[in-house]
Amino acid sequence: MKQEIVMYTLPLCPYCARAKRFLTGRGIMFVEKNILIPKNLKELRKVTNLIGVPVTIVGKQILTRFSLKEYEEVFKN
Repeated sequence: MKQEIVMYTLPLCPYCARAKRFLTGRGIMFVEKNILIPKNLKELRKVTNLIGVPVTIVGKQILTRFSLKEYEEVFKN
């Protein structure tokens, strides 16, 4: 069974755009949650108190910000 991937984002965030482009370019499905929606922000705060997006959750792994090297490592398959 594949793990659900959830990405918390903000509109106009260039790092969020890069992370989304990375995943979609590889055909990786994910759920995007805009943190301007209070429910999504509250959900994110249960996971991490870090400030900054994107935050991408892959199973129990939490990726903060966007690092091409880190994303390539996590999504190498």
